Order: sequence, then structure tokens, then C-alpha cells
Amino acid sequence: MKQLFSKFPPFRVFEDRDFELLESLGQKKKYQSGTVLIDGGKSASSIYVCFSGNLAVTMSLQEVSDQELTTFSAGEIIGENLLLKQQGATVTVKESAELLVLPKEQLTKSLQQDRDFAARFYHFLSICLSERLRKLTKLMAARNVKEGEPLRKVLVVFATLNDSDIAWIVANGVAEKFAQGSALIQQDQAVPDVYLLLEGMLGIYVSIPAENGTVLEKEIAKRVKGEILGEMSFVDGGVASASVKSLEKAWVLALPQKKLAAKFKEDRGFAERFYRSLVLILSNRYLDLLVRGSLADSGQSSMEMLSEGIEVEDELDLDFLEGTAIAGSRFDWMIQQLRR
Repeated sequence: MKQLFSKFPPFRVFEDRDFELLESLGQKKKYQSGTVLIDGGKSASSIYVCFSGNLAVTMSLQEVSDQELTTFSAGEIIGENLLLKQQGATVTVKESAELLVLPKEQLTKSLQQDRDFAARFYHFLSICLSERLRKLTKLMAARNVKEGEPLRKVLVVFATLNDSDIAWIVANGVAEKFAQGSALIQQDQAVPDVYLLLEGMLGIYVSIPAENGTVLEKEIAKRVKGEILGEMSFVDGGVASASVKSLEKAWVLALPQKKLAAKFKEDRGFAERFYRSLVLILSNRYLDLLVRGSLADSGQSSMEMLSEGIEVEDELDLDFLEGTAIAGSRFDWMIQQLRR
């Protein structure tokens, strides 16, 4: 399996023993064209890795035939949302495919028992989701579909990290202030830091080709206090997929990517917790775009936005709400420390 998948970039994070574990857990199966692999409205018990073939994320409308959004091909993972207690969109086999079928329960147990494997697996998932989001964001921008206000990222991250992780972030981050109109991140350029937005509002812009041959810059989202930016470039090593500009005075904590990567090497628990939180964030963004593009039902995302002034207690489970309450306290503590 290693020889087959090593040519695909996301698998570069795995070690030999990881491939051996996945092979021992999974079973190769062939599926014929037209098979519904995952029904977005129902729970599933398996996660899939594509060896060969082609699969499509589709939607069904009463008056229109199935419409295809995007595809999965060799080297991609399908159904990872099950590990996050989320439902996803419907996935159908477009042409006969050979897949590695990984039972959710067994994989979850391995992730809980082996921290090193978990850190690499969640890193792998974050790379896959980052690449998927880059493609989907451009597609949706061309269709004039904007992102919604997602679950505040810092709540997800700080609910997953522990107190010592957050103390390290405060000690190693650099607090910076930006005037209105300043560019924090430029599309297609390297992103040296991961940013936590402490105050202010930011605009996210994507440049796409226009019909007359010019380049059109479109605002695709706004980001408010509690957001994290630059995380996609951190996980996949790529350049920025969008530009980020301050819409008003902004205060951010810049966490150098090199320091963060070095910390992950020496503290695998921190790496596992951080990557797991990023997977939750990226998956939620992906599902949000599917919903806004009318390619998934609004009820398919188990995480809705959680921002100031909006009540969503009836939409989120109690464990998650308790975690975000703790995360909010940690975020407030961090801001107090940075003001000193």
C-alpha cells in the first residue's frame, strides 16, 4: 500500500508502520458505477481510501437530475467526517472504483491508543481537506457563493488544546496591530505565520479571471474576533489561496509556522490536538460551502456557527457546548495576558 500511495502528497506524513496499520485495519473492495457509497442523510460505519476509479459528491433535486459538485480520485479519503461526528454530502461511484474500507470503530480505537499515529493521521486529513477546500472555494467564488460565518475557529482549537498548549502559544506568538486596509495575507504568496484574530474584522478575497481577460477580486467571507487564518498554508505548505485585508483596525497574534512545526516535533500530544482541531475547522468550512452552494442539506453539518449574539444551543450537543465554554475562558485569559 505504501508504494501505491507514496506518490500522493498527503501520504508523505505517514511512516511505514502507519501504512501497515491501515492495511491491517482495512479491506480492499471493488464498487461498480452508480453505487451510493455514502448517503448524506444517513449514518455510515466506514471510511474509504480510493485506490483507483472516480467518485462524485452529488445532490438530488426534485426537478433536476443529480448534479455533480466535485470528484474524488486515487489517493483521496472519503467519509472522514464520521470521525468528527458529522454527516456529509452524498458520494456516488462515478466509474468503477477500488477502495480501502476502514471500519470507523477500529480506526477510532487506534487513534485513541497511539498518539503518534493520531498526530500523523490528523495531519494527513488536514492536508486532504485543505486541498479540497482550495478547489471548492474557487469554484464557489466563480458561482458567487459566499462563505457563511463559521464556527469561531479559536473555540474549536482552544476546546481541544490544554492549558499548557495555550500558554506556549502566548509565550511564542507575536501580537501585532494592523490599520484599516492593511493586507495580512496576499493570495498566491507564502504565509509565514498562523494568525489568531483578537480584535477587529477582516475580509477574505479571491482573485479570479473575468470574461474580458482581467482579474476580478471578490470578497468571499468576513472574519471576526476568534478566527484563525493561514492554517491551510501551514498544514499543506502551499501559498495563500486568498488575500486577507483588515476592514477596520485589527489586533492579531502571529504564530510563526517554523516555531509551531518545531514544537510539534518535540510534543506529539500538542501536534495531535492541534491537527485534530484543524480537521474539525476545515471540515466544517467544507460542509458550510456545500450547504451554501445547495449541494448538501443544512442539517448535514453538526456544527453551526457560534458567534456573539447568536444562540445555537439547541443545534449543538452538550459536550461540545461545555468545551466551547472552556475555550471561551481560555481565549479571554490569553487576551488578558497579551494586554499586559
